[in-house]
Amino acid sequence: MNSKKIRKIAALALAFLLLLYVGYQGYMATHQSLKTETAMYGQVSDVLQVDGFVIRNETVVEDSYNGVLSYRVGDGTRVSTGGVIADIFASESDAAAYGEVESLNREIENLQALSQPADFFVANPTMLSDQIYAAVDQISVAINQNNFSDLTTLKEELQTALSRRQLITGEETPEDFSQRISSLESQRDALQGQAGSTIGTITAPAAGYFISSVDGLETAVDVDQVEDLTVSQVEDLLQLDETEQSDAVGKICRNFNWYVACVLDEDDMVRLEGVENVSLDIPFASSEAIPATVVATNTDEASGKTAVVFECSKMNADIASVRQETVQVTVGTYSGVLVNENALRFVDVEYTTTDENGNTVTRVQENVRGVYVLYGGQLEFVQVFTDHTVNGYAICKTELSEAEQQMLVTDSTIQLYDQVVVEGTDLYDGKIVR
Repeated sequence: MNSKKIRKIAALALAFLLLLYVGYQGYMATHQSLKTETAMYGQVSDVLQVDGFVIRNETVVEDSYNGVLSYRVGDGTRVSTGGVIADIFASESDAAAYGEVESLNREIENLQALSQPADFFVANPTMLSDQIYAAVDQISVAINQNNFSDLTTLKEELQTALSRRQLITGEETPEDFSQRISSLESQRDALQGQAGSTIGTITAPAAGYFISSVDGLETAVDVDQVEDLTVSQVEDLLQLDETEQSDAVGKICRNFNWYVACVLDEDDMVRLEGVENVSLDIPFASSEAIPATVVATNTDEASGKTAVVFECSKMNADIASVRQETVQVTVGTYSGVLVNENALRFVDVEYTTTDENGNTVTRVQENVRGVYVLYGGQLEFVQVFTDHTVNGYAICKTELSEAEQQMLVTDSTIQLYDQVVVEGTDLYDGKIVR
């Protein structure tokens, strides 16, 4: 190959490289590799998910009996010492008939109260409508939570509200209720003639909340020692199997307060550091948040894990039967402008201030935390103030305290709807972005 041909190939290669370079520069000039997100106001919760073991001061009610048991109280009901928990019947038919008689008596009492003239002349139709909607809502919630033990009472409340409204709107009269009462009394008298009476009762050995289920773990932990639980002890508790005790009537939770023990690793404990009050969610037991207090944090130096004990006082039928469940611990809920954690940068900022003699001086503040925002095709670095980062987002303040105002070294802080740069290279204050 001669030198002329070599020079020609070299010239073509050089021209191609030059064209490629010019094209790249042109592309970079018109297509900035920036990705932005709009700063939006929001509320986020810092949530830990753990396996929890529930501890109560429980007394098992063991009472030998022959016959069929019919409970007078539902789970989570407050009972006093010596109060009747259940009735004993000779057969299931007697127990069923007794329950039906009690239901008829309650309905008769409600209708008798409604049939009194003074009752409906002063009734408020709007208030009754609210009562009807509230009763329907409570029934819906009870069904969704599998709380069937309260359905009878809730149904009676709905029927009462509906009957009151029919009276004041003239759809029914007190005479109609009198006929209904007579019919119900006839049904009750017939059932009373067929059913046998109770052959015994079972009473509460102590005051507290009644729970009909018994899982065999009532004495797994001494409540007086709950704050001394170690990591290994809690881990052992979480491995225990529940066992039904057929000879037990139920149990009494003797204290208002009960506890949830769990194990957290080092990363989770950082999020819980300095926190005293939290809320617990037990998705499979309750739809409502349960207020709780951190009463013990016992760390195992070898593993780095910590046994954490939460104290609670809220009790209902759903919570009463919980023993080992997945628990969501809400450490805190925070509000502010949400900024992607990837957007945070630390930049040395040059700013002007006034010294003690009134002279304007230029200073440099190193490692200022902030973000780049896009204003009218130009980048501007703004300082941000945030105390919490949750789920990859920093919760930034828009209203600064007096102390934070004095610390501000940029013209402003972040504002709602700012276009925040979350991805990009070669970023600097004042850069033009086409």
